Amino acid sequence: MARSSFSGPVASTNGFIGGTGATLTSVLKASSTIDFTSLSANTTADSSDITVTGAAVGDPVLVGTPASIAAGLVFTGYVSAANTVKVRAANVTASPIDPASGTFTVTVIKATA
Repeated sequence: MARSSFSGPVASTNGFIGGTGATLTSVLKASSTIDFTSLSANTTADSSDITVTGAAVGDPVLVGTPASIAAGLVFTGYVSAANTVKVRAANVTASPIDPASGTFTVTVIKATA
């Protein structure tokens, strides 16, 4: 199969078809400075709400972390309600960790089957 290459952004009014056949219809993005409280060993904490207009419960969320994060922390994102995303911090160690405040970026992927 021949490969094509391009440079610059690609725009489509109809979406893009991914390898699974899903059509990516939009990518929504927001950022927020989050200062999680100290996390005890093997616990989690959720951020405050981050507004992402158009996000719906069940949409996939990607989380961009600050440049430096403490070892033993895992961050995930989820849509908790319409237009609302939260970042969850998990301390997967046997010791407490106090995460530094930082700017997190959340990206919501909208797709149709």
